Amino acid sequence: MKKIGMSLLVLLLSLTLIACNENKGNQNQEPAVTENGTSVKNEGNSSNDDQEDSTEVGQDNVSNQDDMQTQMKELEYAEFELEVEYADGTEYEAEIEKRKDGTIKAEIEDSLNFVDINGAEAFNKLYPLVKQLGITQQTTKDKAISQTLSIFNLPTDYTKFELELRFNDGTKLEFEDKK
Repeated sequence: MKKIGMSLLVLLLSLTLIACNENKGNQNQEPAVTENGTSVKNEGNSSNDDQEDSTEVGQDNVSNQDDMQTQMKELEYAEFELEVEYADGTEYEAEIEKRKDGTIKAEIEDSLNFVDINGAEAFNKLYPLVKQLGITQQTTKDKAISQTLSIFNLPTDYTKFELELRFNDGTKLEFEDKK
């Protein structure tokens, strides 16, 4: 009787170890993505292997930062911040900012399309749109608003519109409108 119990215990422990070990090979996979496009990262107990992986991720972010910094040089703006609110409580917020230390911050919070992303993913979505903007210091408020809404494919029935730009020369430009 003891032999059967001991055999079952050994078998159960073996299966547990095998099941836990199978996850080791999947550590470098992309995080899961939900239906609305946001990423979900599953973080468990950390071990030495996890610490090594987080170093690798940090190095990936540096190369993404380098790419973002290179692309930012092609833009007229060092900072782009857009906030559009609608009567039903939904809003669209987007931001690209070159920080004083040279790093790039990018973020999209879009309750219209259920999107909440940041980092390189947000930058990759925002960069081509911001690059299309032809807003200069001489652009009128109406033209800046209509051009921005058109390029970002946003509804025109907003209740509040705010666009803040900081040009590479440091000049700030703000457009605000409330309906």
